[in-house]
Amino acid sequence: MKDLLIRSLTGVLFIAILIGAIMWNKHSVAALFFIISLLGLNEFFFLMVKSGFKPKKSITTIIGAVIYFIISLYSFNQYSFKFLLFIFPLLVLLVVIEIFRKNETPISNIAFSIMGILYVVIPFSILNFFAYESTYSDLIHIEDGQHNFWLLLGFFLLQWSNDTGAYVIGTLFGKHKMTPEISPNKTWEGAVGGFIISLIVAYVISYFTCSSLVHWLAISAIVVVFGTIGDLTESRIKRTCGVKDSGSIMPGHGGILDRFDGVLFSAPFVLAYLHIFNLFSL
Repeated sequence: MKDLLIRSLTGVLFIAILIGAIMWNKHSVAALFFIISLLGLNEFFFLMVKSGFKPKKSITTIIGAVIYFIISLYSFNQYSFKFLLFIFPLLVLLVVIEIFRKNETPISNIAFSIMGILYVVIPFSILNFFAYESTYSDLIHIEDGQHNFWLLLGFFLLQWSNDTGAYVIGTLFGKHKMTPEISPNKTWEGAVGGFIISLIVAYVISYFTCSSLVHWLAISAIVVVFGTIGDLTESRIKRTCGVKDSGSIMPGHGGILDRFDGVLFSAPFVLAYLHIFNLFSL
């Protein structure tokens, strides 16, 4: 009973902070996900160390923070595209630093340092493109100023509805295991249930915001497919590292990577989808 209470309180607090930041302004979104990205990066390093690797945590965290700010400021329309070109030299800097370290596994350390930025930092920084006065809000016809936070909030509602629907339907009706060697509790019935619930939520969002149902349904499908892949990927990483949770920062819920595993994969693909359609609409 005590564990359930802790889990519930932690979940409510987590959702309240996230929704509050999303509805406040673009800067609160950037600040929140900056903190979350660094915490997630630290968890990723913990998993790599458990596997016997030694990525350069301090310098990778600094470079990851700089890359996050570059992408975030670009999403604010404060910098031109050319500033994004600094990202590659910063990644090369990680390679140069590792070359001069006296370590027995330099190639692995380089690979996992760069992977940490690609897997954790960049997806979280991408969320800034969905927040407040986003170019993509006009694309899906969210034109009411009162609803300008709905692209990012809707993205998370779809993610949560898929996760919740998959868990509930899978628990009640799940019989056919999806990937028992990776995540024994995931079933195809749960996946279908999560998809259906997510589509229903997409319809509700489009109705409430008077925006494009087609785009919301497409975003929902992307979130379901790539969110599920992200979930399975993180499960595979944890299983390989021999741990149950990526961290313990959220009592009863595990770590940052446990809570955002689907977001890390779905956010880049949702951005790609919106950007492609935005190009076609010009």
